[in-house]
Amino acid sequence: MDNNFVLAPALVTVRFDLDPVSNALQSLRMLNDLERLSGLHDWLTRTQAALSPERQSQNRMVFVAFEPLLFLPAQKLPSFPAFLDYLARLTPVELIAKQDEYLADMYTHYPEHMAQHEQGVTFRALLTDRDHYVRFMTQLEELDEPEFWNAAYDLTRDPAVMQQYVVEHLRFMWETHLRAEWERQLPLLTESINAFRRIDFTDKTALEAARIVTNRDLRELLEKKLLMSNVIEFVPNPHLGPYVSVVSRSGYTNINFGVRLPRGAQSTAQSEFSRAELLIRLNALADDARLQILELLTQHDELCAQDIIEKLGVSQSTVSRHLSQLRATGYIIERRREVAKCYSLNTDRVVDTLRALTNFLSRQ
Repeated sequence: MDNNFVLAPALVTVRFDLDPVSNALQSLRMLNDLERLSGLHDWLTRTQAALSPERQSQNRMVFVAFEPLLFLPAQKLPSFPAFLDYLARLTPVELIAKQDEYLADMYTHYPEHMAQHEQGVTFRALLTDRDHYVRFMTQLEELDEPEFWNAAYDLTRDPAVMQQYVVEHLRFMWETHLRAEWERQLPLLTESINAFRRIDFTDKTALEAARIVTNRDLRELLEKKLLMSNVIEFVPNPHLGPYVSVVSRSGYTNINFGVRLPRGAQSTAQSEFSRAELLIRLNALADDARLQILELLTQHDELCAQDIIEKLGVSQSTVSRHLSQLRATGYIIERRREVAKCYSLNTDRVVDTLRALTNFLSRQ
């Protein structure tokens, strides 16, 4: 009789870090996501409203067209201002090299995605032909905005101008909006890290560690990335709300998650942590469309996205945004059925939210 062998999931090295540079970049990057994602921290909403239309456009340009410049050096930097100084010191050759490194990394680590695109392209080659640049970047970033990419090309052609454009914007955002917020949130971030560092992760797989830290099953979202990683670094972010952000490179995965404490942990700021967690969960329920989705799922064991779109009579993008928030906050469970994404109600999460609200109010 033949024996069937299954490869056991590999164990991973788990780290926790404040990582002030990637943390700050993550918060600024999410200013571009307010229309796409609901349930983000209200600091993002207030900050976006305070920005001029020109500054909003500049933030989008920096984090879409010039994201490769923001890749961090191998040597960790102690602060966001230190990162800005590092970025300002890069030579034109180094700036173009970072963009070439980004494309090479995409070809190496995302071959299925890059198979749909022209092979062997470098930024150096793209900069010799405006039409080639606009066409390639439109396809790569799935953003069909010729005016945007033409403006990006004009900046990229002169690395010194591009560098000044990026550094000036990031320095303005830090000094005007983010520095005070970072200092305000630092005690909670530090306490979250210290609490998770007290947990023993030595016998945990990547998915098990991610489930403990984020309180979510991330199999559908992260399985391929985590299976290729032997080191995972978790970074609590004060503004992510119920979402996670993942970057994987060469056996290393960085996961930003909304700041929280491990289940059952005691805190010197327990009320503030509890309130933040409740705001995330209750915000997901404070919308008629999302409540309608949950009500539909009480009437069916499972519904696919297209079923929900038809029953609610709203657009695919609207339903997708609401499903993303409900999934991120744990109220629904997503699974793939062939090419379709289907959803069921997570009643345990509903009960847990009611219990958390009762416990929070009973302490007051």
